[in-house]
Amino acid sequence: MESGVSWSGHERNVAWLNLERGEFVDVSAVSGLDHAEDGRVALRCDWDGDGDLDLWLRFRSGPTLRYLENQADPERHFAFDPGVPGASVVVETRLGEVVHRTLLQTRTADGYLAGVRQRAVLALQPNEVVLDGAALASQGARVVERPEPRPALAAGELQPVDLPARVVLRSSLSLPGEWLGQMGFERGRAQLVIVEDPDCAACREVLPAAVAAVERDGRLGLTRLNTRNPAAGSAVRWLSMIATHLLGPGAELDTPLSLLVGPDGRLEVARVGDLEWGDLSRDVGWFGLQPVQGAFRSSFDPPGVSRWFHGMARSTAPLAQDLLEAGFVSESAHYSK
Repeated sequence: MESGVSWSGHERNVAWLNLERGEFVDVSAVSGLDHAEDGRVALRCDWDGDGDLDLWLRFRSGPTLRYLENQADPERHFAFDPGVPGASVVVETRLGEVVHRTLLQTRTADGYLAGVRQRAVLALQPNEVVLDGAALASQGARVVERPEPRPALAAGELQPVDLPARVVLRSSLSLPGEWLGQMGFERGRAQLVIVEDPDCAACREVLPAAVAAVERDGRLGLTRLNTRNPAAGSAVRWLSMIATHLLGPGAELDTPLSLLVGPDGRLEVARVGDLEWGDLSRDVGWFGLQPVQGAFRSSFDPPGVSRWFHGMARSTAPLAQDLLEAGFVSESAHYSK
């Protein structure tokens, strides 16, 4: 894993649909489940409480966690509360002239190292009906033909990060040499790049002390980019795109945005929000002077959010495309290699 080698050949994940006649059909692409990352866990659960089963997917390479919400018609679901793990119910349904009997059962785990399923659900096909007395045999379960949904999660509740955020890259990201030169980077010496805004309260209240501590410490160089400075506009825009790429599309960017660059010119740690010297100094020691390698990168206190496994070959093609569309041609060329 440290060398980026895959036992299974880097093939995409696969999803199969049971046609109930001894045949399966590959629905990987049309279902959106054909992710290229190295999948490890697929957990079914009624996460949003609307009576159908959603999916949580866990990957070894990043992004390491994905949530896929099932938006099927909740009126076509038959469900029952589990009671205790192992509770079961046999459900009888009719579609046309064909009668089906289905065993629904809760489990202590549904997916590798997953937790107890909160509700067992049977999705009904169009025109399929649940017959009277459908619960032919029930053990420890309460039948709920039309479960009352809990309030759906608001979009903000699914954000991958809350401010302030700190992300330790388990596989550091190279930065264009031309840009490093413009920022005054000296190879062999770590550097802190700060994007600040005059109207940002944290920038006014926290940054002066942090900057003074950086200058007193003397172990790393310092570059400050002001959002109101026209000369820094280009760098601010493309660094914001880098941060969005690292934090995920649902992340909320704010100032101060700080990037810790290691002595070899690779991005090691990104921060959004507060910039306290106490936490920052630990990052300088762990990742700025002689960057820690391997799976240990995310195990330090305070722990970081690690989205990429160290050594895994990371695809920067999406980042290159976004930069190109935004007019950053040379930066895009660096990430399209």
